[in-house]
Amino acid sequence: MVQSLVISFDVSVSQRLPFFDNTLDIVHSMHVLSNWIPDAMLEFTLYDIYRVLRPGGLFWLDRFFCLGSQLNQTYVPMLDRVGFRNLRWNAGMKLERGIDKNEWYFSALLEKPMT
Repeated sequence: MVQSLVISFDVSVSQRLPFFDNTLDIVHSMHVLSNWIPDAMLEFTLYDIYRVLRPGGLFWLDRFFCLGSQLNQTYVPMLDRVGFRNLRWNAGMKLERGIDKNEWYFSALLEKPMT
């Protein structure tokens, strides 16, 4: 019998996640991680998510907001440095004001490699 437990909680991006290394199957972040977080703190947070995921675990980064220039220059390389494997990636221009300001949302399903 397979058992699963879903824990929903809020934690500040300035804190480490309160879990042991390699213990979670999935981490989902929606509308929290975005370009408002300084790059060094965001990268620290991504490494902490990587730390708590078990090998093969999934990180679902949902509706990450950024400027078009930041997407490929800052955030794609940052996710690659952390070590996630890209399973699915969707990006789209923010429709409310995005056309004039080159604002984008992206969502990604990322995996912590088995090795």
